[in-house]
Amino acid sequence: MRLPRLCAALLVLAPAVANADDLSAKLAAYENEAVGLSADVPTPDELAGGLGQKRLVDAQVAFSLGDYDQAALTLFDLVSKQQALGPDLEPATYYLAESLYQKGDRGASRQYFQQIVKSSNVSSKYYEPSLERLVELGINDKDADATEYVNALSGLTGSARDASVPYVLGKYSYSQDKYDEALQLFNEVPKGSDYELQALYFTGTTYVAKKDLAKATEAFADLVTRKPRTSVDRRVIELSQLALGRIYYEREEPSKSIDSYLLVDRHSDLFPDALYEVAWVYVKGKQYDKALRALELLEQSDPTSTKTPTVRILEGNLRIRKAQMIRQRQVDGTINPNETGDPSTEYAKATKIFTDTHDEYMPSYQALSMMVDGNLDPASFIEQIAGREEHVFQLAAPIPEAAAQWLRDEPEVQRFVGIETDLSDVTANITAAQADIALLVGVIAAKDHSGLYPEIASRRARIEAIQQDLVRLRSAIHDKAGVSSPERKALESQYFALGNSEQAFSDRVMTAHEGFDNIDTAATEVDSTIGSAQAMAVALRKYANDSLSADQKTKVQAELDSAAQEAQAIEDELAGVRHELELGKDLASVGDEGIAQARAMRKQLTASEDSEARSMGSNDLAQRAMRLADNLDQTDARLAQVQEQSVEQAKVTLAAEEKNLADYKSELAGYEAEAKEAGTTVLGASFKNVKAKFYDVIVRTDVGNVDVAWSQKEDTDDDLKRLNLARSRELKQLKDEFKDILDEGTPKPSEPKKKSELPPATEGPSGSPDKGAGDQRVSPGSSGTQTPATPTVKPDEQKKGATAPKGGAQKGGSK
Repeated sequence: MRLPRLCAALLVLAPAVANADDLSAKLAAYENEAVGLSADVPTPDELAGGLGQKRLVDAQVAFSLGDYDQAALTLFDLVSKQQALGPDLEPATYYLAESLYQKGDRGASRQYFQQIVKSSNVSSKYYEPSLERLVELGINDKDADATEYVNALSGLTGSARDASVPYVLGKYSYSQDKYDEALQLFNEVPKGSDYELQALYFTGTTYVAKKDLAKATEAFADLVTRKPRTSVDRRVIELSQLALGRIYYEREEPSKSIDSYLLVDRHSDLFPDALYEVAWVYVKGKQYDKALRALELLEQSDPTSTKTPTVRILEGNLRIRKAQMIRQRQVDGTINPNETGDPSTEYAKATKIFTDTHDEYMPSYQALSMMVDGNLDPASFIEQIAGREEHVFQLAAPIPEAAAQWLRDEPEVQRFVGIETDLSDVTANITAAQADIALLVGVIAAKDHSGLYPEIASRRARIEAIQQDLVRLRSAIHDKAGVSSPERKALESQYFALGNSEQAFSDRVMTAHEGFDNIDTAATEVDSTIGSAQAMAVALRKYANDSLSADQKTKVQAELDSAAQEAQAIEDELAGVRHELELGKDLASVGDEGIAQARAMRKQLTASEDSEARSMGSNDLAQRAMRLADNLDQTDARLAQVQEQSVEQAKVTLAAEEKNLADYKSELAGYEAEAKEAGTTVLGASFKNVKAKFYDVIVRTDVGNVDVAWSQKEDTDDDLKRLNLARSRELKQLKDEFKDILDEGTPKPSEPKKKSELPPATEGPSGSPDKGAGDQRVSPGSSGTQTPATPTVKPDEQKKGATAPKGGAQKGGSK
């Protein structure tokens, strides 16, 4: 709309046209164009009908792009107004049902699929897909009532029977444990169809259910060799690779199992599962290094997974086993010289893993313990777990994110989070609807409505451009004819003095936007300050719980609660400011006073030129230009009338929508209250289950540290035993080497003890062999003159076996 205005403004500044032929040619062109502008003027009803078809197309585009929420929202409004769609009602209903199905709202989608089945005939293009979805809903919900739709789907023949029919029927038979019937149906899926690979995957799954692993292996092995044509085929092949790994593991073929797991692409969401399972295959084969590498990669690829503590504990236990294996090789002397592993290093790594895991998950366990014990209200954590925090500053300290994540993985909590997500979407949609209504009310309240309807706005913009150029043309015609009134000249001066109204309008809009941006920057700084205050509040609450006395803790909590309420009030005010900012930006380009002033001035100038033209009855160019200006004014007036009639209808519609919106908000408030009550009950029950899981993690990490200490003790005890054994072996070897020497002085148990042939010791000190009695040395040569000593034992006593007296021999011989 603004480009024609800019072109018109440039035309105003163009030099005057002096040639009469040029003036006539230009007038003729404008006259022909004016006829087209006045033809087929739309009515308000036609505008509304065209809008409905456009919204249907927009919804289909959103559906094709995967934006099922937006598609469902748009289509729900259209389907509720059935009379506005006519023949487009059936496709709108189908796309609404499919959008709801894809976004997970299967209960709501069922009724729309049923509407299509009941209202359509077999030849309808939406009849068979709707039947298939109803059968699949029966499979997911284990609904026995799906038999009606199964029979209807089985009855389709010829061109009405698509390749997907036997595939869907096969899945239904599989869900009913009719495996042979399911295999027959999967085999009926045409080769080369879009469902061929999916049917082959279910064939392998059916063989697994029948415990025929050999045929299941053949089916999955065939699948992994196929080339995917679509993203669905690629997904089926990745699932087949994972299934092959599991089957080979069950069949005791670890090398093939590992190869199958490693075929899963690392960008796939199945890659963490493949890493986790291949690690267990390595563990079974005692390939601890490869298992550890797989676990380390798994932890890096998915650090927030609920499997993370199990992976870490497994890694710690593998460190222990690796340390024991390295030590055993060291003892046996079979260790590789190039191996850099050390038992003490592996034990230290295991201890660190167990300790870090314990410290990371202990706060979550403590928080859940407080909830289970009744010290914390589960209702205060609903928004955090559901991901619906409306305020940065929380009234209560949030539970650790690990605990919140584990709670979200509970089946009942998942259902509750899904409900909360839907309620959040409804709340966002209502907020957006409020903003749109406020914007429309503001636009309607403006004096200028020329930009409301594009089809009318484009015509009026072109008429305005022609009128602006026509002012210059008529001025040139009148001046050439010598007719020039002071009034017209004065009005022309005033009109041309306004300059480029479009550029002035653009400058004003830009200035307004800059002011709004400055306010938004200040609001962002306030948001950042509130976020920092929230972080400090969390730290203070933790410090108060851990370190302060009961009285001090109560005082700190009261002050933090007061600060939280004040911060939330500021956040609410900021939300209102941002809403006003968005509304102000949108309304900045509506109802410009400069353009309205230019139009009013041009109207006066046109009236003055008409007055001059009437006095120039014989001038054909002047009369044609006057008639053209009058025709353009009439066409513009008709378009303005249609526009205003549409605006009046829009006001009625807005009033009705405001009432509907108020009803929706009231209904939403009721659902919110019910959801919060149900969520409190669900969370209260789930806290116990998740607490037990965290308790298991804490105990297993403690047991892991005990295992490390016990393994180190066993290693020490084993070293001591080996040292004692080596000592005993060396002592035995020494005894064996010195056996002869030791045996000479050791009497044999079988022989009597020999009598001592040495003379018994005397009472006096015994001298050296070269000494005489006492301390006297024997004189040289005197030995022959002395009398031999008397024997201690008499000969006759020796014969009798008598022993010597206890006191020994007396000096000087016997009596």
